[in-house]
Amino acid sequence: MPEVPTRTARESSAAVPFSIEVDGRRFSVQVGTPGEALEVDTSTGERVRLRRWSFEQHLRALDRHATADEQGLRFDADSFARDVLRDSEVPAPLVEELAPVALWWATTGGYEAGSGLQADGWVRAGSVRARLRPWTFAERSRALSDSLTPSAGGGQELSLERYLRAMLSASVVALEPAGLELAMLDGATTAALLEVAVALNDSGERDEDRRMKASDADSQKLARTTLRLCKALGWTPSQVWETPAAEVDRLLALLEVVEPAAPASAPVRRAPSLADHPDAVVIQVED
Repeated sequence: MPEVPTRTARESSAAVPFSIEVDGRRFSVQVGTPGEALEVDTSTGERVRLRRWSFEQHLRALDRHATADEQGLRFDADSFARDVLRDSEVPAPLVEELAPVALWWATTGGYEAGSGLQADGWVRAGSVRARLRPWTFAERSRALSDSLTPSAGGGQELSLERYLRAMLSASVVALEPAGLELAMLDGATTAALLEVAVALNDSGERDEDRRMKASDADSQKLARTTLRLCKALGWTPSQVWETPAAEVDRLLALLEVVEPAAPASAPVRRAPSLADHPDAVVIQVED
């Protein structure tokens, strides 16, 4: 997701001009209804109106200007902002000046900061309250498969629009006010929901994940213990790792009583040959 520019506190209500600061630059703006339209004063004295930025526009612009690969996500903020300004038919001489405020408008919409995800899954984001859940492994796999298309170089290309749309469709299970659908949202609300959904569905790599990828004996032991407890208790790896160490010891002791671990397989020993005799002379013949 693009980085949301810093905004200062409002100096007055939304119905009259107020100041924002974006990337160290100050703009005088006026938002009538958050998410619907923005008026901004320019250095020429002209007042420019930015139209509502929608759910569909936001996802399409992300698809054009954000790329994801093994190095992570790269975002072309300038090109994204130009799309916002082009949609509002902003004169070309003002595009560079207004690019920062256009990005601010598309990603915040003039809304107050939302709330974090609550224990019951509800969050306030932009113009809505929404209840979210993590998507399942099957849902993510299907979304990834549906979002990959053949590229000109013979590989595959990810449609970020399709992938993020599928993530929101799976993770957002309720919206308030009632009757709203995702496609009806403005772009800033979409950006806020995406931020929550991505954080919910990507818990990040833990130290235990990195350890289990190693090949040393301790890492293999951690992997075996984790998998054994997951199988026995129906837990996830995270539940095992977050359990107090003393409780894990007790669980392992109980498992040893009722389901003793199989002994480690002894290495297969071959029968001795003449070449193993201490006085043997080995002649190696090569082509």
